[in-house]
Amino acid sequence: MKMKRTLKKLTAIIMVLAILLGIQGNGTVINTQASYNPVKLYSCDNVYSARGAESSIIYIQIDASSAANKSALVHFSDDTGKWYDSEPATFFTKLDDNTEIWKAGIGSSNGIDEFVIKYVGDGKTYWDNNNGNNYTKSNILGEANVKSVRLRTHFSDYCEILACVKNIAYNKVVRVRYTQDNWATYKDVDLKYDSPSTTVDNLEWWTVTLDLDKDKMFEYCIYYQVNGQTYWDNNFGANYDRSFYRPL
Repeated sequence: MKMKRTLKKLTAIIMVLAILLGIQGNGTVINTQASYNPVKLYSCDNVYSARGAESSIIYIQIDASSAANKSALVHFSDDTGKWYDSEPATFFTKLDDNTEIWKAGIGSSNGIDEFVIKYVGDGKTYWDNNNGNNYTKSNILGEANVKSVRLRTHFSDYCEILACVKNIAYNKVVRVRYTQDNWATYKDVDLKYDSPSTTVDNLEWWTVTLDLDKDKMFEYCIYYQVNGQTYWDNNFGANYDRSFYRPL
């Protein structure tokens, strides 16, 4: 009997510790159901305005079948260490794997330091906090494998294309597909390896500069081939154009 009471006490202590470990230093309760989490960061798009302010568009991937009633937002801190909630995320599109992409914007005059994602489905709350590490603007990729990245440059005859990819394997091909005649014709051009990410493990930068006619329309998308698979970033079907490079 004494042994049973001791085991019960140990079990209770372990449960309390598990709950305590599921709380961040800022008081944010994270999801402790490690076996299932319906919310994940998909990708991050960093935006820089003409006045130098910065913001990020956070694309959130949610299991479409996880709940009938859904809401999501981004909980973020600025350089002063204060934490805020973004405006509620809005449904953006649905992917072929029965997941949804929701979109939330975050911005701060003091700069963006860290962020986590909060999702509420049918009254249950889940968090994606990057396995306890939180996210930063350097986390360009979450579940996505490739992402076209904005640059702080004005568009001219020359357009630098920058892509971020996951280093899934050493042998890989990264290309831009672009058109200047509304896809009547198109060209595929290889991007070249630039450097590994210095802030996030397993991410790489690839780039190429295109010589274009600035008086013609221009659209492009990125594709990434590795291990017999092809991954696309075509801006969720809308493709990218000159506006992607225009300071806001």
